[in-house]
This record gives sequence, structure tokens and C-alpha cells, in this order.
Amino acid sequence: MTRFLLSLAESGFIPDALIKIAARFISNRRLNDQSVADNKDLIITELSKGAVAEKTHDANEQHYEVPPEFFNYVLGKNHKYSCALFDNADSLDDAEESMLKLYIDRADIKNGHEVLDLGCGWGSFSLYVAERFPNLNITSVSNSNDQITYIQSEAHKRGLSNINALKMDVNNLQLDQKFDRIVSIEMFEHLRNYKLIFNSIYHLLKSDGRLFIHIFCHKKLTYLYEVKNNLDWMTKYFFQGGIMPSKDIFEYFEGELEIINQWNINGNHYSKTCSAWLNNHYKNKKKILDIFKKHYDEPKIWFNRWRIFFLSCEAFFALNKGKEYFVSHYLFKRRDR
Repeated sequence: MTRFLLSLAESGFIPDALIKIAARFISNRRLNDQSVADNKDLIITELSKGAVAEKTHDANEQHYEVPPEFFNYVLGKNHKYSCALFDNADSLDDAEESMLKLYIDRADIKNGHEVLDLGCGWGSFSLYVAERFPNLNITSVSNSNDQITYIQSEAHKRGLSNINALKMDVNNLQLDQKFDRIVSIEMFEHLRNYKLIFNSIYHLLKSDGRLFIHIFCHKKLTYLYEVKNNLDWMTKYFFQGGIMPSKDIFEYFEGELEIINQWNINGNHYSKTCSAWLNNHYKNKKKILDIFKKHYDEPKIWFNRWRIFFLSCEAFFALNKGKEYFVSHYLFKRRDR
């Protein structure tokens, strides 16, 4: 029955309202599953083992090796594929810029800094900062060919010579310099060994450097995204190898790095972000289907899969008035020895 209903949804026969009801039902069922809460200590232990990131190829295929043109029609003008900030913002473009400005403030970015944008996505932060701080140098690292090509092209078009965009696997960071600031936006949700990545970051930071992290999280729970049954549709198509961190997750990994500040951003901001992406998805349906026809065997199915993804995330982050799942920001420094 579940597979049949998913098939109907992927074919476009189930209305938006019912998809959001189903997303809330599945999310609440997970929240009420005692085994999820009981597994937190086990998962924290597992986050100190193995590779920094698992299934990086799957993550690329699911999100980052989708035709770049698709994101031109869905995201805002800054190509920010992460939560925007809708305080005093009337549009997705304004909300993207509000969040980017907040990063600069909270990470205390200054002209003259050497900055590493770790897991840089489509370069929203890198390009925004490079334009506003001409005497700053920023290194942008992604595992996606398309993303690095896009950033390099945009930097060239905008006449920016202070961006160095590199394709690099987070499992094997090979950078021969130290940075004043390292910024990571919605990357840690794709990692599996926090101990190793924090060790790598420690050695990349200058002695007085700072690490700024933006993640989405749950107020208490930590769980892995793994395909176990038909209800794991989100994992299968969009989040292989991912993790839902808890708000306090980094407290378990303080060692060489320590948290010096932390902020929460209500989940309704992410809900509104997903709603804005969905509106763009609908508005540009014909153009997106033309793009998908060149990339997928079932373009209409994939149009609806992205629709379901946006709808589900919109409902997910709105749970409990945005206080169940939300975004957290963290500022770290190297621990004094």
C-alpha cells in the first residue's frame, strides 16, 4: 500500500495538502519511536569511527550532480541551497541575503582574512563575501564538479580574482595553508566521523582562527538516514549517508576545538525557504521538465519527487511552531593548551 501511494504521489495524483499531512505523520512517528532516542549514545560513538563522510557519490548524484540549470530556476539569486532568513525579508532573494549577512556578522569576517568555505555548495557564501571584501581570499571546496565549475564561471563573469574553487573530497582535505576563518554551511549533516573532521579543521585554523558552522538539527534527537523500508523514501532519493544532528551534538566532540557561541534559528525560516523553492519549481515547471528530459528517463516522476521533497521539508521544519527541528549556528576556537 505504501509503495502504491508513493507511486501515486510521484505521478502527481496526490495533492500538496495530503503530502504535507503524510510528512507530518511520518515525522511524528519517528519522534515517538523510543528506539530513536535510545540510540543517541550509540550514534555519537559511531561518529568517531570510519571515514569522515560516507556515500559521497550518492550525495552528489542526489543533490549536486543534478543539472545546474535546475537550481537556476528553483533557488534565489545567490544560489543558496540552504536555509534563508525571513526576518524583515519579503522575498527569497532578500531572505538569502539576510542569512549571508548574518554569517558574516557571526563569523566576524573581515577584509584581509584567509577564509575556507568547506562544502561550499553553489558558492552563495563564497561569491557574496568575495564581492564585498576585495582584500579577502576565499578557498571554496566541494566534491561536486558542477558546483566548482559554476563557481569558477561566476567568479570569472564578476571579475573576482580572490576565489579559489577546488574539487576535493572532505575525506581527503589537502590544503597547504592555514585560515583565519573556516565556514561550513549544512555540510556536517552529510558527515559520519566528526572526530576526524574536527581534527582536520584544527590543523587548518590559525592559532587565533575561528570555525563557524550552520546545521539543521533536532532539539534533542540524533539519528541516521538509512534505507530500511518504503517509508525511507527521503533517504533513498535525497539524503543517502546523511544524519539528523541534535542541537547539542558538537558538545560531544569538543576537544581541540571548543564552542564559544551558539545561536538557534526557528525552523519556520526553513519551512518558508522550502515553500519558496517549491513556488519557483511550479512557476518554472515547463523549463524544468525540459532540463529533466535531458537528464532523467522519467522527467515527470523526477519533477514530482522534487515537489514531494520540498513539500515534506516545508512540513517537517514547521512542526511544533518551528521549535522541533530548526537551524543552529556555532562559533568555535582552538582550545588553549
